Amino acid sequence: MKNVVFYAALLFVLSSVVAIFSESPSAALAEEFIPKVVNTTPGTLKEGAAHVQGICCNEEAIFVVFANYIYKLNWSGDVNKSVPATEHSGDPCIVNDKLYVSMSCDEQIAVFEYDLDLNLTKKIKLPDCPACDGIAFYNGQFYIGGPSVRTPHEDNLVHIYDSDWNLVKKGFINFGVKTDYGPQSICAWNGKIFYAFYPSKDNTKGSPRSVCVDSELNNIATFQLDGSNGWTLAPTSKQPQNPEQKLFLVARTKTVDGQTCAQFRWYLFDNKELAFKDVTVEKKER
Repeated sequence: MKNVVFYAALLFVLSSVVAIFSESPSAALAEEFIPKVVNTTPGTLKEGAAHVQGICCNEEAIFVVFANYIYKLNWSGDVNKSVPATEHSGDPCIVNDKLYVSMSCDEQIAVFEYDLDLNLTKKIKLPDCPACDGIAFYNGQFYIGGPSVRTPHEDNLVHIYDSDWNLVKKGFINFGVKTDYGPQSICAWNGKIFYAFYPSKDNTKGSPRSVCVDSELNNIATFQLDGSNGWTLAPTSKQPQNPEQKLFLVARTKTVDGQTCAQFRWYLFDNKELAFKDVTVEKKER
């Protein structure tokens, strides 16, 4: 009888151990990220003028810049904080827990620096580029578009600065498309700098709207993807495991019930094919 009780108890313990180990691997694995569309609620961006100028993000938040306002959103699209900004604010990027926002204003200040709670910490003047459009930071350097003009043109001026804002070089991007103003939004990955533009109405239908170049400003590929309202790399936790692919977050400006809203869509870039694909999972408008 004692042996029966002993073996019964042992069987119970072993079955419990097996159950624990059978559950723990699945519990330890992070759920696969589903790239659902992110929409802001109508009315929450009411201070923002016109359209989204640019975006950047980290694991905690999406930073959205309008010409006159900056918003910090959670990943559900809710506003956590907002601050007025000197017009005309443009594209943002995050470097070492600082938010840098490109500017075109009468003070000839090219970049505003904020902490990630949207407190203004510094105004940066750049004599070589008193007004800028897009901005990105890659491999220790800032890539800045501008100054620019609205008159349709093919040569787009770009300035490259080191992390201390010393001018490294400047040059032009020309991908055979007439643009209004300069590079509107810039991001970078794997030796490629991605620039999005406002194409001029002078172009033929279907002309590219964006281009990627190398660090020497040599063209690599062009795209019809419109990133002019802002595009940026998705956070690490949302990236695919395939090292030849990268997920980008791309902003759209929408009007819902007469209110300006921001929508964020997911585009997968394939490094071998040099192509973007919209992989957004749709859901009902908020």
